[in-house]
Amino acid sequence: MTRKELPYADLREFMRDLEDRGKLRRWQRAIDKDRQLMPLLRLQYRGLPDDERQAHLFEQVVDSKGKRYDMQTVSGVYGASRSIFALGLGCEDPADIYERWHEAVNCPCPPVIVNSGACQEVVHTGPDIQASGLAALPVPVEEPGFSGGLRTTTPMITRDPRSGARNVGTYSGHFVSPDTLLGGIGPGKHAKRHQGAADRQEPGLPIAITVGTLPDIVYAGAANLPFGVDELAVAGALRGRPVELVRCKTIPLEVPAEAEIVIEGEMSFEETGEEEAFSDYPGYLMVEHSHRPVIKVKAITHRKNALFTAILVGLPPSECNTISRTCREMMLYQHLKYGAGHPEVLEVCCPEMGGGWNWWVIRIRKSHPSLPSQVLHSAAGMGPLNKTIIVVDEDINPKDPDMVTWALSYAMQPQRDVQIISGRVPGLDPSAHSLMRSREDRSFPGGVGTSGMLIDATRKGPYPPVGLPLREYMEDALRIWEAEGLPKLSLREPWHGYTPPDRLWSDTDDRRAQRAVNGESLI
Repeated sequence: MTRKELPYADLREFMRDLEDRGKLRRWQRAIDKDRQLMPLLRLQYRGLPDDERQAHLFEQVVDSKGKRYDMQTVSGVYGASRSIFALGLGCEDPADIYERWHEAVNCPCPPVIVNSGACQEVVHTGPDIQASGLAALPVPVEEPGFSGGLRTTTPMITRDPRSGARNVGTYSGHFVSPDTLLGGIGPGKHAKRHQGAADRQEPGLPIAITVGTLPDIVYAGAANLPFGVDELAVAGALRGRPVELVRCKTIPLEVPAEAEIVIEGEMSFEETGEEEAFSDYPGYLMVEHSHRPVIKVKAITHRKNALFTAILVGLPPSECNTISRTCREMMLYQHLKYGAGHPEVLEVCCPEMGGGWNWWVIRIRKSHPSLPSQVLHSAAGMGPLNKTIIVVDEDINPKDPDMVTWALSYAMQPQRDVQIISGRVPGLDPSAHSLMRSREDRSFPGGVGTSGMLIDATRKGPYPPVGLPLREYMEDALRIWEAEGLPKLSLREPWHGYTPPDRLWSDTDDRRAQRAVNGESLI
């Protein structure tokens, strides 16, 4: 296949393009990373619609004690809005991301190793790490007043000690000291498998935390690709050229040469530490204070005048939410349309407030009565974390919650169209945690009562026309509206009447309707 090559060499070029498009804001005043930075971003997510949100570059970062940082902090560059996410994949129209993802997964482009890279323009090892290390990074407090510490949530690279297969996963690294952090890697994650397969005679599992790559690496790392798939090869296919890698300075791994910052470390097999309270995708603070494996920092390398990318996590909408749910949509679309063989699947939606996992809506063109059930069970089989899955007809916009509510209200009967399934894993869903005896129960559902719900909200037979004027009359009204200079409209589907495929409508009804518009009702 002919690959469409992204026009960006690194994150800085991508940011310049965002700025040219009015999608990046520069902050030139000093901003306190401990008290002000994330609250400023929260105002955007709580107060602006998706298409008006921007990436924010903080050029003068200080902490609450007045310390100034040499590095700048940028947030929102990967997922402040749906359009920014799409541009990160080279798509002007967000609707194009699904097929672009499908092409990349099916035609990966393996990375190549180069001799040097910008990510190693500055190298800190040994005494430098003990003296400042992680403390030199302008990492913001995510939820001032609640967060108990600092963390980075960016792609981490590990390698299977047996097969040599590489994994790039997006995990949290909780900062403990200048040379120590905790690996927030949940049970069943690929890096955990690598840790379990490692030789315990070694000091720890080599792990590299990458900060500030092009978006495709972040998206591939967040997408939960199958075990053994090289996320960097998928990222290469997305950008249309191989990802260039350089060898780490202190551990046997390779990292993207374009990265702004790389933290090289070893994750302990035995030593753990207690994590602090932090916010996560359900929108609540995680306060279990679980013990996580210790990562000892061996080196920190970075570009000159490096950028720290702070990905906002927590109550949706947030940057993490946009990345997670959009990656979930791309994976679900790929799974249903091409993996499970359902070409009738037209669109999928994982709404913001569902966190990417707990609420899915699938639009289909129903070719036979059993198709909704087949699609629902195929979606449930993609993984154990999904909770509520709804399938709707082709005329229902899955991204419009009002239209989904309409379908649930008038195209569905609970006793006939709702199935409750067991064997689900709740993940971080707090509604299930009171039923659990230990943290391990989060990833093993036996006996703890977690479940999912499959809802067929498609029409089961002939329906009457939708109660709106026919298109020709609405279009005529629209011309008059615009000629009068009335406020600009953002019309939502449906904005004109239509008849469903199996319409409950007769020729007599048509004749009577025509008489009415011809002024002949009373003649």
